[in-house]
Amino acid sequence: MKKFIFFSIGIFAAISLQTVPVFADEEPAAPPIFFRAINAGYKDDQSAQNFDFFELEKSVADDLDLSGFRIQYFNSSDKLAGELEFAEPSILRANTVVFGFNKSPQFADFPSRYLYNFSSSGLASTAGRLKIVQGETVVDEICWGKLTCDNQLAKFATKQEENRSAVRQADRSFAEEEYYPTINPDAIFIPEPEPEPIVSCAGLQITEIYSSYEVNSSEQFIELYNSLDSELSLDACTLRYKNKDYPLQGALAANSYTILQDILLTKDPSTSLTYELRDASGPIFSLDQPHGQKKGTSYILLDDQ
Repeated sequence: MKKFIFFSIGIFAAISLQTVPVFADEEPAAPPIFFRAINAGYKDDQSAQNFDFFELEKSVADDLDLSGFRIQYFNSSDKLAGELEFAEPSILRANTVVFGFNKSPQFADFPSRYLYNFSSSGLASTAGRLKIVQGETVVDEICWGKLTCDNQLAKFATKQEENRSAVRQADRSFAEEEYYPTINPDAIFIPEPEPEPIVSCAGLQITEIYSSYEVNSSEQFIELYNSLDSELSLDACTLRYKNKDYPLQGALAANSYTILQDILLTKDPSTSLTYELRDASGPIFSLDQPHGQKKGTSYILLDDQ
């Protein structure tokens, strides 16, 4: 139990834009991630846009953080119509990852991080362009229909019996195949953010309150004490007084005192008042000052028992 007593006061470099991916026979020359397959979807009685997807593949054996990469979609008029940015961090653990149009029924229950909504009707079947961009560098690009690029594909058929995916081959070219990829909802791992450490103010105490001044309110103060054997940061600490929080600042050396003088205290409280020291975890020290106080006296902590 904390004991208090009234005591008479005496003293106080630029990167150039690459629009063509560079591939070579040696593995290090390949970009870390590239387009593996694409389909602009087909219609049937169930949906106007089945299997509207693109698939990415990584060329590195290790996990790949996709942070900083973006997927850009250009419509049939070759205008930027949408962009997919990866959350930071987004760790690609599988060799491939599939992204689907959010209105394709095959992706109805797919996690949102694998969905795109570049347009209301998905990827355009007649013409379009997709890019993988890192910063200002184009890492990989494919285009189809009337749009031109090094990896130029034919336009996509919209009838199910004629529809084929464009799939990358071992020589890096694309070929039409009846290919609808296996969807892996665990391909990308997004780690839970580490919680911010709580900076504790435990060990900070109120050891004296002087509110009943003799001449004017500039004499008022609250004395704080660091009871620890190490320095204590006050930046995470607040003093709650009369339902208002007063943030503290600076640091207090081990077993040292400091005073607060910029808080207007009730000179002679008619009811008991509570003083509370707090940090992010909640209250760490509190005391109740009884009502009434003689002029020129202070309320001090005798011990912390």
